[in-house]
Amino acid sequence: MTAADALLLVMVGGLTAYALLGGADFGAGVWDLFAHGRHAAEQRALISSALGPVWEANHVWLIFVIVAMFSGFPEAFGVLGSTLELPMALALVGIVLRGSAYVYRAYGAGAAGPDHWWGRVFAAASTVTPFMLGVCGAAMASGVGRRDAAAAPFTSAFGLLAGAFAVAATAFLAAVYLCRDASRRPGSEHLVAGFRRRALGGAMVAGALAAALLPLLWRDAPVVAQRFPTRGVPFVAVSVCGGVGALVLVWRRHYTAARLAAGLAVAGVLWGWAVAQYPDLVVGQVAVVAAAAPAQNLRAMLIAIGCGVAVLLPALFLLFRVFADPEPAGGEPRH
Repeated sequence: MTAADALLLVMVGGLTAYALLGGADFGAGVWDLFAHGRHAAEQRALISSALGPVWEANHVWLIFVIVAMFSGFPEAFGVLGSTLELPMALALVGIVLRGSAYVYRAYGAGAAGPDHWWGRVFAAASTVTPFMLGVCGAAMASGVGRRDAAAAPFTSAFGLLAGAFAVAATAFLAAVYLCRDASRRPGSEHLVAGFRRRALGGAMVAGALAAALLPLLWRDAPVVAQRFPTRGVPFVAVSVCGGVGALVLVWRRHYTAARLAAGLAVAGVLWGWAVAQYPDLVVGQVAVVAAAAPAQNLRAMLIAIGCGVAVLLPALFLLFRVFADPEPAGGEPRH
């Protein structure tokens, strides 16, 4: 394995962490947007408490992947930055607006209530960012790498469906996560039931979109599609097993195990795309070997990443341990 391949594996690991952690945060925002009925305020309160003080920490994985791409594969970074500037900029705007709206809503909730317009901005931005990231992934697979084709992702059914699939996948993931959080709150059976329905519905929508994407993959991304049967099918099988397992576990109310299965379902899709994309970073435009920085630079990066991860992972584990699963009100024991 070359240093460039090792760095790619590390980047895929970072994308996986972002999809499972940051993706669930975005998905929670999607359900915030669709919260309705007499339990809407409780649903939004559960979402806010689930995000808690750790939600911004999840963006460290996206920053890590961007820095690794810029430093390890500068040519690919230049191509993506010059041809996908619009969806990338919109994804960044969504991240910034989402963070700002989350804080403003939290401080203004006492006066304006949960339906204050900052809450709507937070929820809408949570939908925009995963959609745009899905569009960018489709563009990389289909080979959009020309400056005159920068708007192509928005005129392609493949790109639009990939963005919708990303939103549906994050919503499914968040609903499964929120089932577990709700189940640990005494007297929240109605919240559990609501998010169970959302998890089942999100899975069906994501499955339908995935089925619709397959013929478009062969039409719009033939290079990736030709590699897919020999490389991607095992990971798709992992994803399908994880998705079905998550639904069964949610139905049987085994929510902790369902979270693991749902994470496997989403990660399998990402891994299948990554192995089918390799050795191209942008199909037909930039390959790994041609775009890689000098080997000595890559080895130095890998050493620095290893040292950073040794510090980062324990700190993140402690952060989630302390804040992400607080004791229920009144100190009642968890079940």
